[in-house]
Amino acid sequence: MSGGQESISERWRREAVRRAAAPFGLACAALPVLDQCEQHSVIEQIAAGLQAGAAPAVPAAGWLWIGYFAAVAAVAAALLMRRPSRARWRLFAACAGLHVCYALATGLRAAVLVSLGLFAWSFVALQAADALETE
Repeated sequence: MSGGQESISERWRREAVRRAAAPFGLACAALPVLDQCEQHSVIEQIAAGLQAGAAPAVPAAGWLWIGYFAAVAAVAAALLMRRPSRARWRLFAACAGLHVCYALATGLRAAVLVSLGLFAWSFVALQAADALETE
């Protein structure tokens, strides 16, 4: 294969992995962030703050936990993009397994369904990226 074709196929593969990393990061963040939003009534507090013309009355700890889980998910997505195929699948399995265990321990609710749907989307996208690597 010529150098130009090789670089095009490599770009396609990187783009496919990047497309898989976006829903993976969202899946990693969805369940804990939605749980923190529910626990601290973030949506209700923001709505009340907007209606009253004041800042939302969400405790700083709530914002810190939401930021923490979002940052961890961003790091996981970045790791997914930078690792070879086998390591990507291990990371995916570890994160999905943790979320499934957490969901089993806390019960089925909308946040769990959102997270599992995003994991399913990233699973399909990772398979597509792997298919580009084997060709």
